[in-house]
Amino acid sequence: MLIGQTIGPFHIEKELGSGAMGTVYRARFDNKGKVTAIALKVISLGLLGNDSAMARFEREAQILKQLRHPHIVRLLATGKYRNTPFIAMEYVDGEPMDRALQRRGRLSWDEVFGYGKQLCDALQHAHDKGIIHRDLKPSNLMLTRDGVLKLADFGIAKDTDVTALTGANSTIGTAAYMSPEQCRGEKTLSAKSDLYSLGVVFYELITGRKPFVAETTMDMFLKHVNEVPVRPTKYIPDLPVWADNLIMFLMEKKVEMRPLDARTVAKMIVDIEEKVQNQKSAGVEAANARRVDRKVNDAALSDADREAARLLRGGKKKKKKLPDKISFAEKTWPKAAGLGLILATILGVGIWLAWPDSLPKAYARVEAAAPDDKLDAVAEFLKKHGSKSDPIVDQAKALFGELIVKNGEQQLFNRYPRLIKPLEDEDKDVMANILAAFDAENEGNLGRAADHWRAVQDKSPPLDLNQYQGKSSANRIGLKGIAEKRLAEIQSVPKKLVELKGKIGLAKATEQMPSAEPTDPELQAIRAVWLLQFGDKLKARKEWDTLAKATESDLNQHLWHIVATQQRNTIIIDKGGESELEKSRVETVRKAVAKSVADWELVKDDPEARVAKRDVREAWFEIRTLYDGDSNEDIKAMVSRVKVLLDSSPKPAG
Repeated sequence: MLIGQTIGPFHIEKELGSGAMGTVYRARFDNKGKVTAIALKVISLGLLGNDSAMARFEREAQILKQLRHPHIVRLLATGKYRNTPFIAMEYVDGEPMDRALQRRGRLSWDEVFGYGKQLCDALQHAHDKGIIHRDLKPSNLMLTRDGVLKLADFGIAKDTDVTALTGANSTIGTAAYMSPEQCRGEKTLSAKSDLYSLGVVFYELITGRKPFVAETTMDMFLKHVNEVPVRPTKYIPDLPVWADNLIMFLMEKKVEMRPLDARTVAKMIVDIEEKVQNQKSAGVEAANARRVDRKVNDAALSDADREAARLLRGGKKKKKKLPDKISFAEKTWPKAAGLGLILATILGVGIWLAWPDSLPKAYARVEAAAPDDKLDAVAEFLKKHGSKSDPIVDQAKALFGELIVKNGEQQLFNRYPRLIKPLEDEDKDVMANILAAFDAENEGNLGRAADHWRAVQDKSPPLDLNQYQGKSSANRIGLKGIAEKRLAEIQSVPKKLVELKGKIGLAKATEQMPSAEPTDPELQAIRAVWLLQFGDKLKARKEWDTLAKATESDLNQHLWHIVATQQRNTIIIDKGGESELEKSRVETVRKAVAKSVADWELVKDDPEARVAKRDVREAWFEIRTLYDGDSNEDIKAMVSRVKVLLDSSPKPAG
């Protein structure tokens, strides 16, 4: 503990918090009689000999030097004390947002978006410098007593202009707030990764709960990658629909579907605030208007309007006076005419007040449409509202493109291999390239398939809403989109294989596979990659072949189909060589079991051999995972032995 000590010009007063990289203290800085409170971050003593940790600590200082913004905690100085690096930063007199959330349960949407505009400004400043925060969460958002937000902790920020110090496919960050691409361990992240995390932060602050809850880190990763969160309005019914849409927009799984940048998000927030205010102001203005200011046919609404104004302002309902005695004439036709006028005016005002909600209401009809009718519904929506600037319209355009491609791709798939006979209005050369691309994908020749899809892309017109004439034309006008989708899938295969290898490492470390469903395509692919790593070419090829056949008729699993066909063709097995490979794989398993048992005997009674014990358990877990259910009798016996060993040996602590 350094409390009470002096480091250079800084006198340490109290500890503010600690983490994996170091401890942050509040310190007093005496500059020629002017005393200032600062936050002093000192690297953990246990990391002093760790070159990677030292470099990362230094990089945090270098990143902070580039950032000068009112909503980012400011760097004051860096240095060393007895060879221990430290970073002196601005001290924020306030509290982290997670503490405010814990105290209050949840925050109002307008308060959150008020802070959100400040945060977007800070993020845009960092992103313009090529810096991605990568750990956006409430505990890293400091609130001053004056309501100013300060973005803190750039300890794992990534500077896109320099080589990252973290390894490829690392998943640094806090799991509950990580983007799908972070969870997949993608090497190259964009600023839109921070925007996804921003959406998660907004979601939690407004609803008081995280969008996903999981028992393990791997389960959380899978939820971010695969699951769509419950809309915030499910928990906060009075949340404006525009705010609800923005949060879901930020949390899109696909990077390209999220907002352009943090600056755009800030503009959307301002737009939402104006829409809500205009909606309220319209009602209040109509209700508060004085009789002399109204149109003639509005006069009969004075009492009702004043009552509405009191309710909109949060006032109490006015007590009604008992009417005086009135004549028969006042009770009959004059009142009937007045009542008609009142009803007509109320109807007109009601329609006018409801007008700001027309866009979300219109899109709600799109969302409610049956699957077979959804394309027509979204096309009709865009014909009426496509020129408007709104996240809902952007979402509708994305849905339109997605449905056009999906429908067109299904039509092509249903006609394959009859594509060799193009329809009358189809370009024969384009259709020939599509047929050749399909053939190449099924053969596992993705390079040739990509060449044909590029030809289709070059020769096909872009998607045009004005050309849309119904489901029958989806094939024709969606060809460019189909080619782009297929090319993107082909280009993602190498990244998918790297991702699978990363999940194998995670599975070993946690002794838990990402899915318990044996027919899950990803699980089958993991097993195939893992088997090849283990040295079992025969079983690996069979796994890829099984996966290729299981996914060939399902367009939703097309990516797994081309991964399987391409990988299957990389494993060459000579004719007549299967019997030798069968013997070889049995021997491979036997050696692995024998080595692991021998290693266990050496370390099982040593309480300090935690790492060695984990290595042995990983080997047993690997054998059980890859060969449980194998048809070979010798391997079955060895797997049974490994299961007993796993169940009888406790996991080492730490």
